[in-house]
Amino acid sequence: MSESVTLATEFASLSSTLNLEPFFAPKGVAVVGAAPKRGNQGKRIIDSMIAQGYEGRMIAVHPEGLPLGACQSVRSIEDLPDNIDLAIVATSAERVEAMIEPLTDKGVHNLIVVSGGFAETGPEGMLRQTSLKKTATRFGMRIIGPNCLGTFSSSDKFNSFFLSYDDIHLPEMGSVAVVSQSGAFLSAILDQLASRSVGVHRAINLGNRIDVGECEMLEAFARDPRVKVIGVYLESVQDGRRLYDIARKITPFKPVVICKGGKGDKGSRATQSHSASLAGDYSVFQAVCRQTGMIEVNGLVELTSALQVLQNGPIAQGNRVLIVSNGGGMGVLLTDLLENGNCDVVETPHRTQQDLKNSLPGYYSFRNPIDLTGSGTNEQCVLAIDKILKTGLYDCLLLVVLAGTEGINADIAKPLRDILPRDLPVVLGAYGQKLYSSIKTAFAQEEIPVFPTGEEAAWAVNLLVQWGRKKGKIISANEALDALTFSSLAKEVGRSPVWDEMQIKRWLQECHIQVPKSFNVTCREDLGPAIKQTGLPIVLKLVTPDLMHKTELHGIELNLFDRLEIEKKWQNMNENWPGKIWVEEQLPSGLDLMVGMCRDAIFGPLLLFGTGGSYVETYEDIERVLLPASDAEIVECILRTKAGEIIQGVRGQRPLALSELVRFIKWMMRWVASENKLVSLDFNPIRLYPDTLVVLDAKANLEP
Repeated sequence: MSESVTLATEFASLSSTLNLEPFFAPKGVAVVGAAPKRGNQGKRIIDSMIAQGYEGRMIAVHPEGLPLGACQSVRSIEDLPDNIDLAIVATSAERVEAMIEPLTDKGVHNLIVVSGGFAETGPEGMLRQTSLKKTATRFGMRIIGPNCLGTFSSSDKFNSFFLSYDDIHLPEMGSVAVVSQSGAFLSAILDQLASRSVGVHRAINLGNRIDVGECEMLEAFARDPRVKVIGVYLESVQDGRRLYDIARKITPFKPVVICKGGKGDKGSRATQSHSASLAGDYSVFQAVCRQTGMIEVNGLVELTSALQVLQNGPIAQGNRVLIVSNGGGMGVLLTDLLENGNCDVVETPHRTQQDLKNSLPGYYSFRNPIDLTGSGTNEQCVLAIDKILKTGLYDCLLLVVLAGTEGINADIAKPLRDILPRDLPVVLGAYGQKLYSSIKTAFAQEEIPVFPTGEEAAWAVNLLVQWGRKKGKIISANEALDALTFSSLAKEVGRSPVWDEMQIKRWLQECHIQVPKSFNVTCREDLGPAIKQTGLPIVLKLVTPDLMHKTELHGIELNLFDRLEIEKKWQNMNENWPGKIWVEEQLPSGLDLMVGMCRDAIFGPLLLFGTGGSYVETYEDIERVLLPASDAEIVECILRTKAGEIIQGVRGQRPLALSELVRFIKWMMRWVASENKLVSLDFNPIRLYPDTLVVLDAKANLEP
């Protein structure tokens, strides 16, 4: 089945009204606010369309109706002809909303609002934006913006940007699509892509996202067969769960590379539960990228490099890399960079090394990295690569050429392409501006990416290997979840916004999940019978719904053997918290873990797992997974932690009950799916043994 057919099937549920073509390939465009004045934004937009070679109809709308060169002008929206399907507004923010009704009366239902002065400016602008959105919805107007550059389509010769192109260059036609919340970032990355001869099919600046957002654009670019890779820059996410679902559908077929701005953690978390305080906005975003298969990068340069290397190249089938250079020191550096990225620089087989030594100068090194020294020629380089690749040992080729020698140059492009397997990822690095420029031009025709340094080329190889690994591991988590049957106890407790530890433990017992023996001791006379039931040693603990963390209030005493000491400590605790002190059996030592859930405001329910106990925030051995999750995703989450290493068995110790831990997490996941009022869950600590699991402490918070 072809990629386009498969993607069409995946997105068959999309609304048939989702038609964004007029924003990129309009038949006719009205630019409201365009005037023949120096610096006028509307005039710049028309100039951009003319420079791009736009072949549709362009009309400037301005009260004076002054001509703009070859562009027709009218005085009002009411004077527009009937064959306009896109309007671009470049006026003051106060005037925009009043244009919606007359534009729709003329049959225009697609609008790019370039104007600023909306939510980005403060409360007054937010009110203006909210009102604009309501009016647009009422009249059926689709909007990109406000506060945006708009759209670019090399394939359709359309460009709505109001930028000056003396210093910024736009890419030629290609297979990359770019979605950016920021206009400045978009103009910068398009310029960078153009400088690297990377072609772009379409690009969009979303601005304030009053209507069209990142999810709509990902859907549109996913279905477009001309797009091979999608680049995204976001500072915030509008609809996290929708983005998550869409990205999971796209990434098995097309890579999505995303750069997230605004990673800082704001606000105090001192009064939150363990799960809520450990969620972390950026950490949640990282979990989303892992589970959806989106490739996260840091900054403009990495996003540019990722789009360059992914636009046409085949997928790396493994992590074994062949390095060839004409400088030995460079090969050593590249080996370090690749091995740090989990690539394997496999040594060339001994027999192949001997064959090459018989054909080429003996002072060349053929072990891998291959060092042809400054004496190496194009012919020798091609010969060495051909012989080594025929061993079948390598999944990727990295060739780095240094300036200052005449032996290896741009003329190597075609003979090298002729001997390379078409399914082998190949990346080049070229040092020296002149050498880089000539090699980049030569290899662009061969669709092989060239980078200006070996370090960037090595980074690109690591990314190809990472993408190959990711694409093979994108797992469907759309497993049916049986609703958790609530007992009468659970229903009764569920009326409270907070479940305390013992309430949850009673329900856990009903669900056949182990908890310690516990007894509420409200008077001294009950202390002895409770100890007799639990046995020594014991734990004394405070249990109350309104307490987040016991340790800070000295609400727990562990490992108590002496009866007099127990009586004294119980007395002190009961005076402070009468009727709320419990005696619990002290369990043998094991591995203490934290399993929790919090409901992220953007992405929804989130599993948190890691090393447990009072210092859970200090250890920061926590991993996150969006729920629902498959068994494989849960296991991967567990094994990414230091606790996961211990669970598998270290230093001769027995492995712990991983299957029981997964079973418990899936039980919690069913609870989350059954109760949409759950805000957070904390099971901390859970004690894991080789054969079983016991929940020592628990808390649940629900919406009132």
